[in-house]
Amino acid sequence: MPRPARIRISSTKAWKAFLSPVRRQIVESMQRQGPCSIAEVARDIGRPADGLYRHVAVLVKSGFLREIGARAAQRNIGRMFDATANDFLAPRVSRRASADARNTVVQTAEALAKSSIRALRGSAAAGRIHCERGDRNFVVMHVNSWLTPARFSEVRALVIRLASIIERGRTDRTGEPYEVFAIAAPVTRRGAPGRTGRTKSQKRSDKKLRARGSRV
Repeated sequence: MPRPARIRISSTKAWKAFLSPVRRQIVESMQRQGPCSIAEVARDIGRPADGLYRHVAVLVKSGFLREIGARAAQRNIGRMFDATANDFLAPRVSRRASADARNTVVQTAEALAKSSIRALRGSAAAGRIHCERGDRNFVVMHVNSWLTPARFSEVRALVIRLASIIERGRTDRTGEPYEVFAIAAPVTRRGAPGRTGRTKSQKRSDKKLRARGSRV
């Protein structure tokens, strides 16, 4: 049975189960390979099979994997699993969401950011990153600015466009493997007054904020 393109995970508890690096590796491996055994996943991600069984059980319970039957192996019958979708959406967070639901967004961003940093650190250590005039193989950007709802919608549309480009790579698997992470979030300053009560010093700071940014 073909996998759906994406499904939304409605439970924050189930979503948090997915944030473990090894569990994301398991799901991504099954998404690439299609139906496979735990032993095949272990070979693909370079981890001992014995340590993956409990993670697979959690992922099945949480809705990321499904057991699809069994296949005869060399010495026994191997259980077969597959990802339930090609992509997963996090639980929705409304304006009146609980603190736990809002914190799930933060935990997700932290887990994915750490994963991207590990990828960059590993490639840097291996001498595989370069940034020369007209020839570079990585990009890092950080910008502080002001966004109206309309501008934020433009930014979000560009991120979605970026995701569609990356998705083609996940399908044809040509070129080099890359890890991409993006985040845009409102900035909240502790103890800052409303816009109508800003001091001259804060207004000067805001002018600098509008122009501040860095990229590599």
